[in-house]
Amino acid sequence: MRNQIYFIGKLVSLFLLTSVLLACGGGGGGTSSNTTYTGNGGGTGSGGSTGVATLSWQPPTQNTDGSALTDLAGYNIYYGTTPGTYTKTIPLNTVGLTTYVVENLSNTTTYYFVITAVNSAGVESQYSAVGSKTTS
Repeated sequence: MRNQIYFIGKLVSLFLLTSVLLACGGGGGGTSSNTTYTGNGGGTGSGGSTGVATLSWQPPTQNTDGSALTDLAGYNIYYGTTPGTYTKTIPLNTVGLTTYVVENLSNTTTYYFVITAVNSAGVESQYSAVGSKTTS
């Protein structure tokens, strides 16, 4: 479909880098296809502290037919604790946005993230590469 948003290699162009920062304590690192994760200690807190994920991406530039993407309207971030099952959605209606911080993630839980691009007609792209991280 002409209005669908194109991802170079389906996965790489939107979701280039995901780094997970923890609000309290340090985290381990790991890698997955097309995505890099880093743990970063920092911040302080007392009981009930939660993890924070900082997601960064590069905007798509083409439609599926190869024409220039001129009607990008925003993004959707999907995430959950089961691979392929994303129970939370964060709509982002800011075209120039390329980084977003997901807050209030439970500690000692693995989260899986994907991002889609949305055009002005409301047509959504395929999911980006899946990124995952276990908070600590």
